[in-house]
Amino acid sequence: MKVAFAGGGTAGHLMVGLSTAEEIRSRFNEAEIIFYGTDKEFEKRCVEQRGFRFQRMHAKKWGKSFKQLFTFIIAICIGIVESLIALRKFNPDIVVGLGGYASFAPIIAAKLLSIPSVLLEQNVIPGKANRFLAKWVDEVYCHWRGSLKWFNKAKVVRVTGTPIRKDILSSQRCRSAEIFGLSSSKKTILVTGGSQGAQAINEVILRCLPKLGPLSNELQIIHCTGEYGYEAAKAAYKQTDIKAFVCSFLDDMGAAFSMADLIICRAGATTIAEFTAVGIPAILIPYPHAADNHQYWNAMELASNGGGYLLQQIDLTPEKIIELITDLFNNKEKYDRMKMFNKGMGMPNAATKVVDNICRVIGFKGTQFALILG
Repeated sequence: MKVAFAGGGTAGHLMVGLSTAEEIRSRFNEAEIIFYGTDKEFEKRCVEQRGFRFQRMHAKKWGKSFKQLFTFIIAICIGIVESLIALRKFNPDIVVGLGGYASFAPIIAAKLLSIPSVLLEQNVIPGKANRFLAKWVDEVYCHWRGSLKWFNKAKVVRVTGTPIRKDILSSQRCRSAEIFGLSSSKKTILVTGGSQGAQAINEVILRCLPKLGPLSNELQIIHCTGEYGYEAAKAAYKQTDIKAFVCSFLDDMGAAFSMADLIICRAGATTIAEFTAVGIPAILIPYPHAADNHQYWNAMELASNGGGYLLQQIDLTPEKIIELITDLFNNKEKYDRMKMFNKGMGMPNAATKVVDNICRVIGFKGTQFALILG
């Protein structure tokens, strides 16, 4: 069995691929796995830490100006040539794209080589790449039923959920508390803006700290800042009595989720898939400049089903954050109901469903197998 993942660009795409790769490896010990990714350093690190091979490929975002569009087209052409060479060398049975600009070339190359292919879509409103590529692939697997209407040109569309890493479900709170140097009994708030951080969220949380100070005996925080907010956050927490673990990037999100009683975060699809599988109430602050405003619609889908609060960035203030935190932690009935609704939306077996479908598409009987992440 041979498995190849291609793409990335964000941790969301990458983690979905890693989750699927781990499910494949757990079933088929002989599988050979490689990731074709972008030049972002965290991709190579995350992939190789989990024992998979990694290779960089040419890929550029689709810009709005003529110059950016020209650069995109050139990068796509180079990427297609690279993908053709890589796929011929690796000889895969299937290509799986996870959306984003990095999925164009591998999916197109797979079509040119008559290799079966499928797409995974995590957002309520699919990205431009997946909407464009849907008619080229054999099947599309999405997380939300609301996505189905966007794939009317696809041959087959299935609701499978978004694959999540096994450690998301297996981490234990007591062990995680030791990892972070925190208490296993205190209420824990997890703050994260995704792999690149979110300065707007960082800043408002730091402004909340003086008002949260009186709760230091019962409250602690895990704060993943991203690269640019780390030093300021580290300094701010030193000025408070609140026990906290501050990091720029956290590889072991399973440990963080096992500790979290509340998460304050962006509304990236993979993040939502992960914390709903565990059942963590959320305050969702969608990134306002995301393509097609897809994070808003992800958050709306969750909030409308009772699994979290949707707070738009324009309304983001320390007072509002404090109000929502206090309301949840002081109202056990509301908190438990939100946790129940949230977990009810989770799809912890998504990786199993996705790999089952992939195996069915290729008629896998122990021969070669390949997966490409976009």
